Amino acid sequence: MKEPLEGAAFARWLLFVFAGCMVFSCAREKKTKPLSELVLAKVGDRVITAEEFKYSYEFSFAPLRQGADPRRTYLDYMVKELLLANEGYRLGLHKSRYVASRVANRRRNDLLEAFYRKHVHGRVKIPEDALQEAIQKGTVKWRMLIWPTPSFDDAQKALIQARKTDLKDFISKQEAHRETPQKGKRQYETDWIDYLDLQPEAFERIKDLEIGKVSDPIPYGRGYALVQITDINRQGIKEEELHAGAKRKQMAGRLHDIEADRIVHALMDSLITPLDVRVKGGVVEALAPALYAWIQKGLPETSLVEAVQNAADTSRSYLKQLQALKDQTLLTYRGGSKAVLDYLAYMNYYRRPLKQSRSYEEFKERLITEIGAMFKNERFMHIAEQEGYADSAHIVEDLQRWERKWTYDVYRAQSVRDLTVSEAEMQDFFHNRWRELPIADVDTTRFYKYEHEAHNLLMHEKHLQRLKERLQELEKRYPVFIDEALLRTLDLSDSVRSNLTSLFVRKNFTGEALVPTVDLKWLRF
Repeated sequence: MKEPLEGAAFARWLLFVFAGCMVFSCAREKKTKPLSELVLAKVGDRVITAEEFKYSYEFSFAPLRQGADPRRTYLDYMVKELLLANEGYRLGLHKSRYVASRVANRRRNDLLEAFYRKHVHGRVKIPEDALQEAIQKGTVKWRMLIWPTPSFDDAQKALIQARKTDLKDFISKQEAHRETPQKGKRQYETDWIDYLDLQPEAFERIKDLEIGKVSDPIPYGRGYALVQITDINRQGIKEEELHAGAKRKQMAGRLHDIEADRIVHALMDSLITPLDVRVKGGVVEALAPALYAWIQKGLPETSLVEAVQNAADTSRSYLKQLQALKDQTLLTYRGGSKAVLDYLAYMNYYRRPLKQSRSYEEFKERLITEIGAMFKNERFMHIAEQEGYADSAHIVEDLQRWERKWTYDVYRAQSVRDLTVSEAEMQDFFHNRWRELPIADVDTTRFYKYEHEAHNLLMHEKHLQRLKERLQELEKRYPVFIDEALLRTLDLSDSVRSNLTSLFVRKNFTGEALVPTVDLKWLRF
């Protein structure tokens, strides 16, 4: 009778060992798999990977990572957003203009970034001796006055007058004759700059210039300038700073950018110059004042193309002018052309450079530059697309994540858009719940001062209640699974101190957020 018992015990022991090996094997598999392949949560058919959670968590707004279990708190927000996004997909909201236009812009920037990574930044090489020489040369800094002029002849005329006294006195006299007061000398005085802040040809002409003496005309921007050095600072440098440290890192970055610009110009010469690109000057002259007036009045958040195409007889004059110009050829190249409307479509996504113009003259220069940038960027993106970057895992995943985020935005907005807060509700809140407002004491005669806060608190409550009801319904349609073990063991930067810090990471290339993070509206309206 003893042998069967020993056999059963052995079988149980064998089963235990097998189960232990399976657990160990699964744990080891999770450790060896990249985070992008580990599913942390599943909502319906869509998943949240460990990698997606890690970066969203670490780059999010700190108040979203609070409580006894910050990881689970944050993941719950992500799950809620994916539940809402799933319903948005079912309703076709991912095809809405809001989502589609943002995905298209993100795709453009991803392709352009891929091109630059491979064909520009990937080719930058800074020799060690060149880097150390630049660090040493960068220890000499100048402060100077710079008087820019559009042409060499204008610079020569200014030089004759400036050398009668000095450049400071010349600038003061020029400013005194202006109809519109400027900032005086300060507008033309630099901070401390080194040899890399000027064009190489310009630097060679002024590097030995005496303090207080006005230079001959030097190349500057699109024209020429006069320079007068006001001070020189020579700093020492330690031997170890040539090999490590902040100065070396900063100089390496600057040299990298300079070399990258050189490569871009070489690419433009090889790829674009043979296409014989020609900008129509007459069309630009007609386009510039209308576009400048529109920017001064304020561009709409919606499509610029649609605003121009739908301009009515009662629309502002600049819109009617743009409507009349929309089909005019803006530039030609071997094999095709671009119309004004093509540039407005490009400008939908790239408005900032033109909006930063400080004068109409500067605006016209920027406009010509941006028209060239449109053509250059489209050629570069076309190359990236031909090389298969549009189908790369990195870009596909990036666009999927942002499309989900923007689909959530649309569905959430639609879910709560009918909610309102009445005057009576606000008054009741103020009288009975005033302690929830950020005030020390209540004075019912001063309700008008806290009307906005009362409205937002009540509206936020209504939003959360509506969304809670929707989420309860959606959880039945889109089952939720969370890998609790993976959540607990995931390697995160989530110390108590880290969870009190908001770290917002943006791309150097475009200024866009690197990854989607949880919507702050879960906490406040």
